[in-house]
Amino acid sequence: MEYSSKENRREYFKVVLVRRGADEYVILKGPEEEKFLAGMLKDDYNSTRYEKMIQLLAEEVVQKEYREKFYAIFSMENMLEAFQEKEEPVEYSYPRKIGEKMEWVTTRVYPRLQQGRKLEEFMVYVVYHEEGCTCVTGNAEGNAGLS
Repeated sequence: MEYSSKENRREYFKVVLVRRGADEYVILKGPEEEKFLAGMLKDDYNSTRYEKMIQLLAEEVVQKEYREKFYAIFSMENMLEAFQEKEEPVEYSYPRKIGEKMEWVTTRVYPRLQQGRKLEEFMVYVVYHEEGCTCVTGNAEGNAGLS
């Protein structure tokens, strides 16, 4: 599937299931290159597959000026903290490489809590912004997903 065309902008660009206990990062829909990379991630005692993939994405596809905040917002530590406080999604808009161009996207992460409000897995949805969209100005207000 070609993700550089503009015809399917209203659909999700990427959908990911992250399972904490099993240390799985499963791309249900998304670029083939990222699916390949996710499959290549190895077990490691120092960090999870999710953390490795977020770091890889920050370095390889997120525009340089947004990398630090992207990594801070979507770090496992921040996800655990955010979902412990409330069940609202964590959200951030940023430019990322899609094909050969930088495009604005919004990533939303929704918790899937188990009994006792323990975060076992979460869903990650990445959507394109429509051309001329002004919703990215929300990042300048508030804490952009940081607790």
